Amino acid sequence: MSQYLSRDVKRKLRKHDKRFEIIAGSGNGHQWIIFHPDIEGGQRSCPLPDHGGKPISKHVLCCIERRFNLPGDFFK
Repeated sequence: MSQYLSRDVKRKLRKHDKRFEIIAGSGNGHQWIIFHPDIEGGQRSCPLPDHGGKPISKHVLCCIERRFNLPGDFFK
């Protein structure tokens, strides 16, 4: 997986499906919430860390792929 910043992840998800919503998380602003209204008939959400320009870890990207039933090579 290549290096992705949180803004890259948000942009790629919205390009893939316009129904993805990116919501500011509560707290001190270091986290976003990815929300989709219809994955397998239900709503799903997942946190997305945002730590000032640091790349998102491979683990987080894999979790997003699994949570939203995206192809396994979505972030490659």
